[in-house]
Amino acid sequence: MSQSNILNREQAIYIGLETTFGVTPTGSFPNVMTRFIAAEPVGTDGATREMLEVNDIRTRRLDALQPVQGLEIGSKLTLPQLLKATPSASQLTAGTSPASLTPRILLTHVFGQENASQGDVVSVATSTTQFDVANPGRFRIGTWIAVEVAGQMEYALITAKVSNTLTVAPDLSATPTLGGIVRNLYNYAPAETHSSSITAQIAYVNDATAQYTFNGCHGGVKFNFGDFGKLVTMSTEFTSTSYTGPTAQGLSTATATDEMGRGYPFQPDVLLFTGAPDRAVKLVCEKFSIEYNNNWEMVREPSATQTVNSVVNTAGRPRAGKVMLTLRFDSDYGTSFDAETQYGMVIAQRIGTGTTASYWIWSMPTMKLTAQPKTTKVGERLYMDLEFSLLQSNLIAPVGGESAAQLDYLYAPLTVAFG
Repeated sequence: MSQSNILNREQAIYIGLETTFGVTPTGSFPNVMTRFIAAEPVGTDGATREMLEVNDIRTRRLDALQPVQGLEIGSKLTLPQLLKATPSASQLTAGTSPASLTPRILLTHVFGQENASQGDVVSVATSTTQFDVANPGRFRIGTWIAVEVAGQMEYALITAKVSNTLTVAPDLSATPTLGGIVRNLYNYAPAETHSSSITAQIAYVNDATAQYTFNGCHGGVKFNFGDFGKLVTMSTEFTSTSYTGPTAQGLSTATATDEMGRGYPFQPDVLLFTGAPDRAVKLVCEKFSIEYNNNWEMVREPSATQTVNSVVNTAGRPRAGKVMLTLRFDSDYGTSFDAETQYGMVIAQRIGTGTTASYWIWSMPTMKLTAQPKTTKVGERLYMDLEFSLLQSNLIAPVGGESAAQLDYLYAPLTVAFG
C-alpha cells in the first residue's frame, strides 16, 4: 500500500463524443479525446457500483453476508466550464474551417444538432434586413450569424434565404458594409431524434494510478448566469454507464493551452418581445435563468457492457424548457398571462469590439407565461417573478422540402450559439 499527496485541483481532463456507445472514441474531432479546461475541479467520487444486499436465512443474528457487486450505471460526473470568447482564428469567417473547441463537444451532446460552416462576405448590401452573399449554401435558416456594420459585428438570425439573398432579424443598426464580414456562429438546436454519449477522462497529477475513464456519459446542461458583471459557467451533469479506475491509463498530465479565449463579465443585451425583435429595445431586468433538461432513457441489452446498448432522449413533455425572469412591477404581465400572449426572448453577449468580437447567444423564439406573475421584493422595491414555458417555435414557417436537420432549427424552442 502506498499513499500519495495529490492536490484535487491539479487535473488533466479529456472529453470526446462517442462513435460507439460506451467505447472511448479514437477518431477525429469531435470523436476523439480532447483536452478540456474545467472551471473547477471535477469530482471522481461519483464513480459508484451498486451493492446488492444478500439476505439469505442464517441461524445466527449477526451472520451477515457480503453484498454482491452490481452495475455501474448510476455513476455521476459534472463538467463545469467557463463561457469564454472565441479566438479570432477559430471564428467562422470565409475560408475558416470549424475549430476543435471543447464547448462544441458538450453542446452537440446536449442538443443533438450542430451547424458549423465557414462564413462569407456581403456581395450586395440592400437594407438593414437583407443582403446578398456569394455562397448561400454556407448558411442555414434559423441559425445565428454575425454581420459587419460600420466596423462592428452585430448578431442576427437568418429568417429566410432566397437564391443569394439572406433576410435577418432583428434589423441591423444600419445597412451592412459592402464586402463586410458575414460570420457563421457555432449553432446548436435540439434534435428530434437524439441519441448521444461522451467519454470523459480525469487524470490527477503526482500519481499515475489516479486516473479515471467514464464511458457512456449522458446528461444535460445548466447555464449559471448568476449576477450581472460576474463570470458565467455552464455545467454539464452526466450519468455514466461504466467507469475504469483508479488505474494507470497512460493519460498525460502535461500543461495544456486553453483553446478558447478569456472569460468575460456578464452584461448581455436582453430582448423580450411580442412581435418582431428590436435590438434597440433592451429589457430592464434584475435576473433570469434558463432551464432545459434532457431525459435520457437507457436501451437495455443484457449482454452489453453494463447491460446498456445506448441511450435515447425522450424529454419535451409536459414542457420543453422554462425561463424565469425577475423585473420591476408591471401589471401588464398579469393581463398577458390571462390572454396567453406569445413572447420571444434573445440574450446576446458580445465579447470584445471590432470585427473580431465574439458572441454567446441564447434564443427562445416562442414562449408563454404558464404561471400567474408573482410579486417579490428586491431591496425595498416591488418586483415580479415571471415564469415562461418554452414552446415549439413558430417564428419561421417551413416552406416545404426541408431536411430533418433544417426542421430542427426552425422548430427549436431553444437555440444556443457562440463564435
